[in-house]
Amino acid sequence: MQKILIITDAWEPQVNGVVRTYQNTIHELEKNGKVVDVIHPYCVGFKRVKFPAYPEIELVINPWKMKQKIWVSLYEGWKIHIATEGPLGIYARMLLRKKEFTTCYHTQFPEFIQKRTKIPASVFYPFYRWFHNNARSTMVPTQTMCDMLISKGFTKVDVWSRGVDTKVFNPSRRNKPSHYIVCVSRVSKEKGLDDFCKLKGKKVLVGDGPYLNELRKKFPEVDFVGTKVGVELAELVANADVFVFPSQTDTFGIVILEAIACGTPVASYEQPGPIEVINLMYNGMYSGNLAHNVEACKLINRVEVFESSKKWSWKQSTKQFLEIIGE
Repeated sequence: MQKILIITDAWEPQVNGVVRTYQNTIHELEKNGKVVDVIHPYCVGFKRVKFPAYPEIELVINPWKMKQKIWVSLYEGWKIHIATEGPLGIYARMLLRKKEFTTCYHTQFPEFIQKRTKIPASVFYPFYRWFHNNARSTMVPTQTMCDMLISKGFTKVDVWSRGVDTKVFNPSRRNKPSHYIVCVSRVSKEKGLDDFCKLKGKKVLVGDGPYLNELRKKFPEVDFVGTKVGVELAELVANADVFVFPSQTDTFGIVILEAIACGTPVASYEQPGPIEVINLMYNGMYSGNLAHNVEACKLINRVEVFESSKKWSWKQSTKQFLEIIGE
């Protein structure tokens, strides 16, 4: 029986793509008879502090408390996967420097830091190469991101795609069609939400985060509905005319898959994640002009949008994950 230990700095009650990716993957792994354990910030024994810029994120300040668990897992033959580059991930990476493990690159942090500080992204890539290049594999969600990291000096990079839960996200949720555009995101500055809020027409923003109060003051006309999950989220997405994905730092965006599974076309910038999912004028539109992309999406056949989502499944995604970690 295969056993897998996942080490992640992002976990519930955080609501983001990283958490949802691993929750769905773990569900599929356990369905396949795998044993999965997760080391996360809310495990017993960890002390945490709030990350100053993002108080909803808590960082572990005593990651060495997991040392024995990792050594025992190695002795017992568990596969070890480091999900994030936070305190838990960094300590695990240092501990496992001569052992076998895999990692994942979820967010373009060098580019995000550059946007926030104007410090060139190239300054930060040495750290990320150090973190990932000793791994058996660094997983990324798209081939475009794979090619980009290889061009930055990363080695052993593999594509681990994403999926969507069609039991929740599907066209049947479109029960009250209304003329609005929707964005689902963690509400922080790096997500490009100002660009969404500046678009014309009725706008609904789903999510919470440290930038919410400032955004509300700047754009009082936007309908901020807070965090939504499950069927309630699916209905908001399905009943919209267009789903807008304004981020230029995410490596993928599971919300894009959830939108097309509902039959809602996606407008985005030309970025690694969206261009792997969006077929121009078939299930969405991307370019440097977000407002143009939104208007173009209103002309798209929603049935075709839904059809395009069928190749994205958590079953296939989990199969890739297992192939990469080595069964």
